[in-house]
Amino acid sequence: MFLGGGFLFLLLLSIRVVWASSGDRQISFQHCVQHCKQKCTEAKPLAFHLRLLLWTCESDCDYQCQRNITLRAQAIGKPVHQYHGKWPFIRIMGVQEPASVVFSILNGLMHLKSWKMVKNNLSTHPMRKWLCVFVVLGTWTWFCSAVFHIRDFPLTEKLDYFSAAINVLYMFFLGIVRVFRLDNWRQTQIVAIACAIPYILHVSYLSLVKFDYGYNMMANAVVGLLSNVVWLVVSIQAFRNSQPFWWKPIVLIVLTDLAFGLEAFDFAPFMDTFDAHSLWHAATIPIVSQWYNYLVEDAKWDAHLEKPHKN
Repeated sequence: MFLGGGFLFLLLLSIRVVWASSGDRQISFQHCVQHCKQKCTEAKPLAFHLRLLLWTCESDCDYQCQRNITLRAQAIGKPVHQYHGKWPFIRIMGVQEPASVVFSILNGLMHLKSWKMVKNNLSTHPMRKWLCVFVVLGTWTWFCSAVFHIRDFPLTEKLDYFSAAINVLYMFFLGIVRVFRLDNWRQTQIVAIACAIPYILHVSYLSLVKFDYGYNMMANAVVGLLSNVVWLVVSIQAFRNSQPFWWKPIVLIVLTDLAFGLEAFDFAPFMDTFDAHSLWHAATIPIVSQWYNYLVEDAKWDAHLEKPHKN
């Protein structure tokens, strides 16, 4: 959920949503769930930590049937199926996807820890306030990701999708501010409004009209590609101005694309915990840190931002 890779990630995500539910069609799974749910009226209450995360007898039946069928398949060497578009992970303390939760939290911490670096190194620079906002948005985005992977509900799914979208859009906004060296609110306001209006319309459509996965994928893909282009322009400008580290955005875009590319290897989770999606989250942790290092370094190098500048 950072710059680059938006198109690849969202394309792969849409494929997973459409095709990755073969387990749902298993007669054994359907019968298991139906039989289990019939006993819910007489079942003992779930453990407190499960009820705390809003597990019910019915949803627990779904999970237990997934796990039982998966263990039997593994024991005889048969393929493991996905259920409701997800692999049947081992639940830990009620958490549905523990690895993705941990890696999402670590990504959020990488954003959060950059707060001091931005505040301390860019005390008077025009980019300072925008990078501070980015720290907040990045932290929020990965918090929503962690919540979604803890428990997959329609609300947590929307929070995850919408926060990811604003994160991608804000990186595009940062790139525009950097390319045109917008150093006051009057100049920046037009760009901010131009970004905010389509985002509000996007969220409103998905929330009030139809949550269309295909449309959401395409919208974010377009913004992700535009964001990549803008930061490539930043690199070209920096090269023409003899910035010694002009190449960093290009490398970071490629690394981020490669990290998202892990989604292409959609394999059953090893140790029933680590799948391609969680490894993608793991791979972005150091990339987030390097992006902040570059953004601060670039702003410090461009300290003459407010002066006329040839590109």
